[in-house]
Amino acid sequence: MSRHHSRATRIGLLGLLTVFSLTSTACATKRDSALGQGSQILAASGTGDFQITIEAAQASWERRINRADLETAIARWELAATQATPNFDEQQRAEAVAEIYENLTRAYYFLADAHIRLEGDDESQNEAAMMAIYERGITAAERALALRDPGFVAKIAAGESWQDNVAHANASAVPALYWYATNLGRWALLEGIATILARKDDIKATMDFIIAHQPEYFHGAAHRYFGVYWTKLPFGKKPEEAGVAFVESVKIAPNYFATRVLIAENLATLNGDRAQFDLELDYVLNTPVDVVPEIVPENTFEKEKARRLKARGDRLFR
Repeated sequence: MSRHHSRATRIGLLGLLTVFSLTSTACATKRDSALGQGSQILAASGTGDFQITIEAAQASWERRINRADLETAIARWELAATQATPNFDEQQRAEAVAEIYENLTRAYYFLADAHIRLEGDDESQNEAAMMAIYERGITAAERALALRDPGFVAKIAAGESWQDNVAHANASAVPALYWYATNLGRWALLEGIATILARKDDIKATMDFIIAHQPEYFHGAAHRYFGVYWTKLPFGKKPEEAGVAFVESVKIAPNYFATRVLIAENLATLNGDRAQFDLELDYVLNTPVDVVPEIVPENTFEKEKARRLKARGDRLFR
């Protein structure tokens, strides 16, 4: 499957290729998984002071609205994951390194979805670069997951079903599972139709687990995911269920702007509801970006997405 279709072309082809894809998932790209790396993840080969590196990484992350600072945070976390922690016992080191990889998988996602995606006016031109970063996000999440829930990971590495086992995962793995599924979903969509269809059930089961154990995680993220999911299914879109999911996400975090942009982009366009489209985007555009101080960088980029999407409104609702 080609990974170079424009986003609009890929979505338009979904219905046409559904039957073919469901019977041809062998063509879905396989990537090397980090789930089987085990104790290698905790190997200490880097030089320097762990605590100093961690503090410097966090300081750079706070300035993630600037791409250079975000990339510096990533580089520092990557170094910290390899540095020795002489004052930690084995469990403390595992927890510390797991947290680093959780930070990294979120940071990779933000780098791809915000900075790289919005470079220039044609987002489709950035897809190859985004895909490479999402894949790094998947790997970081797999490493975090291997440390948070080695029992679950051992089953998957042995070839057991993700979908069947994720419901019994450790609740401490929610961050790793969420960012794994989110990076994987974006990577798979860019890779091609067969890949996203091959992975969709695993991703859905993961989000079901998150709703069951931590429904408010990352501003109602799993509900937000299902809001999009039920508008994109090639074999039966369910706008009513999408609406319910989006309502839950907004209820949890009304000022996480990404939810409202996704409502406009997915649900309003599916329903042909220009009023809802404008209402959600105007809310984002007219609400101060610092309404939630800790997510000013995320909301800043969502404002730009809202601006670009609103500019396409007349074409989307012809």
